[in-house]
Amino acid sequence: MTVVPFVLRDHREQLWRRWAEALGDVAVDYQEIMSSPLGERFVRGFVDDLIAWSEAEEYEAPAQLRQACERVAADASYRMSLGFTALDLAMALQALRGAIFDVLLDALVLGELPSFAETLEQVKSANAFIDRLVGAVFSAVPETGDHT
Repeated sequence: MTVVPFVLRDHREQLWRRWAEALGDVAVDYQEIMSSPLGERFVRGFVDDLIAWSEAEEYEAPAQLRQACERVAADASYRMSLGFTALDLAMALQALRGAIFDVLLDALVLGELPSFAETLEQVKSANAFIDRLVGAVFSAVPETGDHT
């Protein structure tokens, strides 16, 4: 059983607030959206996907990851159709990674995390999960048809 996703779930409000505060490198209008209930819903979905993936049996994990990536790609495609860039979306995921570290540091102080080695392995897994989501964002970039 992995603890890190559940710590993030238990501190989801803090995670969302820290994330909204860390969105300085994305467009202001995207920051506003992610600081609204839409952003809170995005963080909730991310944590739920991370939990499902981390709890999945080894043979189920690829399907869980694929579903999470498909949801992020669909969301990214929609947001890009509204004029946001893939870079804004990817930078928002990178800011989420930073917010995760902040929340986990607080959880460490509170004694809510397992041993260092176990926590580090789980954080590495969460990082890999976010990396795949960033890839899903860029896979949703519409082709321009100009291949010159």
